[in-house]
Amino acid sequence: MGWANATTGPACTNAVSLAPQPVLAGHTPADIARLLTEHPATGNDPDTATAFLAALTGHWHRYARLPAPPGALGLRPYHHRAAAGLALLSHRLS
Repeated sequence: MGWANATTGPACTNAVSLAPQPVLAGHTPADIARLLTEHPATGNDPDTATAFLAALTGHWHRYARLPAPPGALGLRPYHHRAAAGLALLSHRLS
């Protein structure tokens, strides 16, 4: 079964959605922000990459504050990557 309304999004979505992970693993937000600037998928359209990162960070922040839904105990810790997203945003916007 396929998705009813599947479309192709901007090239930056995969790289941006994974960018907080290295920050959470101990890399500096400045280093990851620089990599995003240099990466072809995110560097060619920096405004879209930054807007997508802001949207994801807002999503993670909102849902990190809610109780975990039944049966999804690992979901809220995943949403706590909002702090890494905010750190990346501060470097992208400075």
